[in-house]
Amino acid sequence: MSARQFQFASGNLSKLLAIPKYLLSWVFAFFVPRVPGTWAFGSGIGVGEGALALARELRDSRSDARIVWLVADEAERALAEAEGFVPVLRRGRHGFWATLRAETLVVTHGLGDVNRFGVFGGTIVQLWHGAPLKRIHLDSPVTTAVRGPAPLRGVLQRMYERGTKQVSLYVAGSVTAAERLRSAFRIAPGKVAVLGDPRDDELAAQAADPAMAAAARELVLDILSQRIQGGRATGPLVLYAPTWRDGDVDPAIPTHAEVTEIVAALASVDAHLVIRSHPLGEGEYGAAVGERIHLLGSDIARDITPLLGAFDAVITDFSSIAVDFSLLERPIQWFAPDLDAYTAKRGLYEALEVTAGANIARSWGEVTASLSEILTTGTAARREASRAAAALASRFHPYRDGKSASRVLAAVERLRLPAAELVAAESVFFESFYGRQVSCNPLALDREIAARYPELPRYWSVTSERQAVPAGATPVLVGGVEWFAARRMARLLIVNDWLRFGFKRGPEQTVLQTWHGTMLKHLALGRPNVSPRTKLAIKRESRRWSMMLSQNAHSTDQFRGSYAFAGEILETGYPRDDRLALADIVGEMNPVAQATARQTLGIPEGNSVVVYAPTWRDRGTTVVDSLDVNALADALGENWTVVARGHTRTHELGSYLRLNPRVIDATAHPDINDVILAADVLVTDYSSVMFDAAVAGTPLAFYVPDLPQYRDAERGFTFDFEACAPGPLLQSRDELVTLAEEVREHGRSAQWIVDYRPAYAAWQARFTPHDDGAASVRVVDRLAERDAFGPALDRNA
Repeated sequence: MSARQFQFASGNLSKLLAIPKYLLSWVFAFFVPRVPGTWAFGSGIGVGEGALALARELRDSRSDARIVWLVADEAERALAEAEGFVPVLRRGRHGFWATLRAETLVVTHGLGDVNRFGVFGGTIVQLWHGAPLKRIHLDSPVTTAVRGPAPLRGVLQRMYERGTKQVSLYVAGSVTAAERLRSAFRIAPGKVAVLGDPRDDELAAQAADPAMAAAARELVLDILSQRIQGGRATGPLVLYAPTWRDGDVDPAIPTHAEVTEIVAALASVDAHLVIRSHPLGEGEYGAAVGERIHLLGSDIARDITPLLGAFDAVITDFSSIAVDFSLLERPIQWFAPDLDAYTAKRGLYEALEVTAGANIARSWGEVTASLSEILTTGTAARREASRAAAALASRFHPYRDGKSASRVLAAVERLRLPAAELVAAESVFFESFYGRQVSCNPLALDREIAARYPELPRYWSVTSERQAVPAGATPVLVGGVEWFAARRMARLLIVNDWLRFGFKRGPEQTVLQTWHGTMLKHLALGRPNVSPRTKLAIKRESRRWSMMLSQNAHSTDQFRGSYAFAGEILETGYPRDDRLALADIVGEMNPVAQATARQTLGIPEGNSVVVYAPTWRDRGTTVVDSLDVNALADALGENWTVVARGHTRTHELGSYLRLNPRVIDATAHPDINDVILAADVLVTDYSSVMFDAAVAGTPLAFYVPDLPQYRDAERGFTFDFEACAPGPLLQSRDELVTLAEEVREHGRSAQWIVDYRPAYAAWQARFTPHDDGAASVRVVDRLAERDAFGPALDRNA
């Protein structure tokens, strides 16, 4: 089967048939040592892509490195030899042995770029082949398409997932690309490093140096001169580069009439169109070739990226070539006649209009209508197209220095460094909600620790480069080598959820488990129908903790039972609620604190605020919005703003659909205290936010139409919630609207708030007796007593 005929369904079938070979190879790999300093490279296009840029950097900077290139045929063998690499045929025993013995494996398309049976146990670097615009790998259903019974697809998906976990480092050109790779490959964030794309190094140099771009143009003109009667082209060069359509024919192949129209448009500005079909595509463009239209397939130019500086404009659809070309900030004409069908079948990570920042042409007629304008210097169309390209480059090219290959080599070397050389010793490691937030009790304790011990190294676990960490702290991406090193080397770890990834507490380490709220619902061992396997995991996890933090006596009792925890529990109140306690002035909200919080959230001045903050559901896979925040905003009217705050466990499931301009989705807002302080009324169901809000004295109401089911069939309650709730239990939106209108008119003197004051006071006495604004101080004092910061620091405190 030729590459041009490749389809996922047939390719996947061959993977399934090869399962016995995979198993034998996996066993064999245990007995064959890898040779230090040996690198095996491969690429789906042959000797090219980012793999070639990286191999050249390795060759020129590491003289002791042995570079093997896995080739498919004799033509590739000659190219590898010309570069000074050792060529080895990919398939067969020689390719298997070369892959199996190499210490580091570098691929651009997949493990099949080298010998896929020899990859087990190697350090694998996946460069990928461009910034993903279309959905890739497990984000696209076509990836696991296979002919045969339905269970085969499940087996295939598990094979893909196992394959992705073998990779040690994925390289991304930008944060946006990194987020898409993490999604597509289902990997920990720290497995992906934003280092720039090595395949764009040469193009970045062309963007910075016109002479280099001119050299690329001369090279392309030399190629075209063999096809143009009368010599070399002198006018603009336009590249048309459609993406691969999973084996389908390119729907934009022009008809005879369209070719005539294209040629006329090109002739009007003395331009030439160069067609670059995707290497895996099945386009038939031969009928279009002539004096103005030329083919530049992979048989002529194997790697197109280093030649992009030759072109004045690019026409493309969903191809990552657009992202590469944007480095030059030259016009891009987006052309996708099958946009709707392609989006439905393959899927895009965002609407193409968002990526393009411009209109999408749907026919060659639309393309030719704008062609002369974008190719003519000084026109408004050219300026706008160049602006859109620059905007695209700003999103996808944070590095434009042409040194991405060098950064990748340095990152590969860091993979092998011991933990002590990656991070500082005697440090503090913080993690909140598995790194999804920089918040909660760990953040409050970070502030106190930083104030007392400004010289102490602090590491924060994060899941994205976009997350901001406190001043002076260092972010480490979950699952990366620095993240593992920071956990291993830290003297103190402060976390608010499970540690995961097989963490083992060292003899000199202190692990403070702060948890993340007083529990209404049962958790861990207290939940109904806990399996023996889960019980074992819970007990194993709690043994990793040195200490626990508790807000009140109820929580202390629950932690003892639910986690079978026999260690020290600090019943001090919650550090995360210190700010809330200080904002409560004898039962009234500090107006400055409230105004600041509302301004931070973008709430219009003069509006009253209802906050809706439900908990997650064990049975659910979507954001909880049983109240319907948009309908609530409509019912409340223009004097109200509804702030919706989803649970951290639903962050990856989407967000609240904001149809009403008076709805603010604060799910991703870094500090829930702003949300609590902004509220005139806080509505929840069973979330622990009810205990935090009580610290600030915020009026509470509970929207619980599913109360019997949640109480009896799901998690169950740890106390009689209905008997002691500090606010009304509501069954309808209309009930809430009535209560809110009373608050709008009377403030905290509203009759329903007055009626619940005894219950509210009893609630505070039971659940927030220690929350006086100094919990952080008390916790850090106790940690210092335990030498948790290191003997030298603790003595000097």
